[in-house]
Amino acid sequence: MNEKDEIAREVLPFIEDLFPGVSISNVILVVKYLTVALVSAIGIFILFYAVARIFVRHNSERYIKNLEALLSIDNLNADEEKKKQLKNLILQCVILGTKIDFHTNRKNNSKIVSQIVWKMCRKTGIEVETAILYTCASMIYDAGFLDVNSSYFHTEVLSAKEKKLLRSHIMGSYEHLLFIPEEIRNIFFNAAMFHHENYNGTGYPEGLSKNDIPEVAQMIRVAESYVSLISRRSYRLGFSKEEAVNKLIKNSAFYNPEFLSLINKIV
Repeated sequence: MNEKDEIAREVLPFIEDLFPGVSISNVILVVKYLTVALVSAIGIFILFYAVARIFVRHNSERYIKNLEALLSIDNLNADEEKKKQLKNLILQCVILGTKIDFHTNRKNNSKIVSQIVWKMCRKTGIEVETAILYTCASMIYDAGFLDVNSSYFHTEVLSAKEKKLLRSHIMGSYEHLLFIPEEIRNIFFNAAMFHHENYNGTGYPEGLSKNDIPEVAQMIRVAESYVSLISRRSYRLGFSKEEAVNKLIKNSAFYNPEFLSLINKIV
């Protein structure tokens, strides 16, 4: 008797006891079908995951070609290694930002917010390299949302517990930002941690006010609020540019007045 026969002799009585009254051939047939179904499901998942990654990267690379922040790198007074690092950083942030937008169901949020921040930097005379870093940080400031169940972003009404969890996304960004070089990581942490602080001190998590709030976070606060207003939501249509700017002005105490005044010129 070969090894297979020995295994069958040991296993078949067990199957008969487990499924009394059912023929062994039917049990084996069901097991085969279940195995095929399981393998097929795993294969479909892997295929979907691969296609999603290709889609994100393709969209990111297509967008990045005309990105002003990227084009400005060639004019920097820096060595080629530094320029290469900055270009790679932009690509990584665009890809991660696209992933965040897909997860949160906010089409092009990271792209539009970062474009506004870039223009704010240029209007206020911030040096180009810092402007590039602020722009990159503005693509991935909501990285903490990747740890929140994506179903929350498709729900019109959230419980108090769910709202609290969404608020806590600022604390979950740390691990997602560890790919940022250590010498500039603080800019990205500031963007992620403090972009919900209000200029008048009524924001969170620490209730900072005015220039105690990091500059990059102040810019994102204005830009994100504007983009949120013009974007369509499941419970409302997006506001026009004029309506959105007027709503920001009505709540001007939340925003740095210099950055708020630039919105109308930028958009």
